[in-house]
Amino acid sequence: MAKRRRVLLVIESSRAYGRGCLSGIAAYVRAHEPWEILHLERSLRDELPSEVRRWRGDGILARIETPKTARAIRTMRFPTVDLRGAQDFPGMAVLDTDPAACASLAADHLLERGFSNLAFCGFPGLDFSDKRCQQFEACARAVAGPPAIFERRRKPSGRADTASREAYGETHVAELTPWLQSLPKPVGVFACNDVRGRQVLQAANLVGVHVPDEVSVVGVDNDMVICDLSHPSLSSIEPDTRRIGYTGAEILSRMIAGEPAPPKPVLVPPVGVVPRRSTEAVAIDDRQIVRAIRFIREHACESIGVEDVVREAGVSRATLERRFAQYLGRTPRSEIERVRLERVRRLLVETDYKLERIAELTAFRSASYLTTMFRARTGSTPGAYRQESRKLR
Repeated sequence: MAKRRRVLLVIESSRAYGRGCLSGIAAYVRAHEPWEILHLERSLRDELPSEVRRWRGDGILARIETPKTARAIRTMRFPTVDLRGAQDFPGMAVLDTDPAACASLAADHLLERGFSNLAFCGFPGLDFSDKRCQQFEACARAVAGPPAIFERRRKPSGRADTASREAYGETHVAELTPWLQSLPKPVGVFACNDVRGRQVLQAANLVGVHVPDEVSVVGVDNDMVICDLSHPSLSSIEPDTRRIGYTGAEILSRMIAGEPAPPKPVLVPPVGVVPRRSTEAVAIDDRQIVRAIRFIREHACESIGVEDVVREAGVSRATLERRFAQYLGRTPRSEIERVRLERVRRLLVETDYKLERIAELTAFRSASYLTTMFRARTGSTPGAYRQESRKLR
């Protein structure tokens, strides 16, 4: 009987991101290898206890936040896979959420709502924040011009880890207010993570800047506790943490067997944007088209057609078509289909409904027609999309 491999998990359970990675690792272990796991309850910035440094096993899966933790793990000399991406040392595999994909999703989400003014608010000096800022700036420049970037007026004292910077932001929310007030309105803000997004919302509430009509905010991590406790609730990009954990475990298994670590970081794209109230605005200076867009988003899955949208907007069909092309770059019909298909995607991932039921809930006349439309728009059948999403999640 083969000896069970012993694996150390240096992954925090205090954050939704870490818990998602742990869930993905558990899925891999259940499906492939009954590892003997050592996992200690910890926060992201907790150092490695001296007792654990004397542990003997086969490999390590970690989310390494600080150089001190990186040095401690390196001296243990086990095959190591890092799921954080802040530290690096020779022979270690690294996985991270793709910052370019996050930036593109954020820009698209805000642009779809009609924002021509874009901004980024992060924690300057933190690795993931700076990467997302750089990528968002490139995305925004290509379609809407250079975004406004929050620059800290004074450097915070103390540690430079994520939790310390977030804590500083909680106690210094007021430093965001002059920046928010200076932004041209309406403006769509991409926050580097959900904690920063909540702080932007707090600053807006502090000075009476209306969310989402004047400022709309989208974060990253889709930490439901943070997002739902924000006022208003925070839209967020959901990273594919289960896939990161699963893939990291898969890579570690190969490394334990003698294969080298991947030479470059493995970047995993996020699942998508989870919209909430903080981005419900439609930033178009045309009340009739705003009314039409909101009508579509609220009623697209109720068998409405373009003529229903025409009546709601109070304009002719030709005018509606022309203004949609002007503001959104697509037709009213394609906007209805886009909203319906987005709902189809969520139902495929979040429910076990049969295709006939999903077609009924999203106003497609039959399951076969839904399949045809879904394949034309996504390049995949609904069944294949559900299977792949379930496998990765």
